[in-house]
Amino acid sequence: MHRKALGKGLDALFRTSTESMSEDRPAARRIVTVPLKDIVPNSEQPRERFSEEGMDDLKRSIAEHGILEPPVVRKKGDFFELIAGERRYRAARELNLESIEVIVMDVESDERMLILSLIENIQREDLNAVEEAKAYRQIMDRTGAGQEEVAKMVGKSRSAVANTLRLLGLPLEVQDMISEGALAPGSARALAVVEDPDLQRKLAEKIARDGLSARKAEDLVRLTLARVPRIREESRRSVFLDRIREDLQRSLGTVVRIRGDEEKGKLEIEYYSTDDLERIIETLRSDGVSR
Repeated sequence: MHRKALGKGLDALFRTSTESMSEDRPAARRIVTVPLKDIVPNSEQPRERFSEEGMDDLKRSIAEHGILEPPVVRKKGDFFELIAGERRYRAARELNLESIEVIVMDVESDERMLILSLIENIQREDLNAVEEAKAYRQIMDRTGAGQEEVAKMVGKSRSAVANTLRLLGLPLEVQDMISEGALAPGSARALAVVEDPDLQRKLAEKIARDGLSARKAEDLVRLTLARVPRIREESRRSVFLDRIREDLQRSLGTVVRIRGDEEKGKLEIEYYSTDDLERIIETLRSDGVSR
């Protein structure tokens, strides 16, 4: 039941100063005991998968020790809507408990409730990498926040958020492999440079089957692409261009590709939203990547 602290936690989130979430004070909160029948799930729960084994462990723990960390809810009409704690709520219901303690927070906005639910799950590390990427994307779509703002909300680096979002560009079958734990997210990210979805799926299966690390997955992808005639040009890049590409990726916090040689070629920079594009342009204008 130990919780690993990431970022600044829910209290700090109520003081977040982004344009769409700003408030001068934290929301009021109180602990009360409520009938389980008066609690309703969050219809936009970011978690899509609940481990059956994990639920069994949680039920055993609750049966022996009780719920040590109450779920977080908000009052909505005659009921209490979950903000965080879906697993604990489900376990209590399966144990046929009549009532449980909850933390009630004064959150009126549906949008704000959704954001808090997403962030709480991310900070508790309850989401798999694909669910986390979808949560980031949902926050960005709902609030207009960019990667930098989302990173501050969840206490992670912008590059970590950007790398996680890249998983959403992979085929759904590959995303399912990540969600099921068959493919490590770090190894899956190596597939982002592969343009052919069929090849991505085949490589993902080999990486998962052989249990390749992120570095070995990158080596596999590089060797595979070197055998594909239409992108052989990219595989012959000089060490100088490789260093330039790596420097640009670190500075811009996104995927950068250089196609061609030292005399002539094409530079490609990925962006994931209008806000992200504006951020990259501003970084370039401010000489943030000048050499």
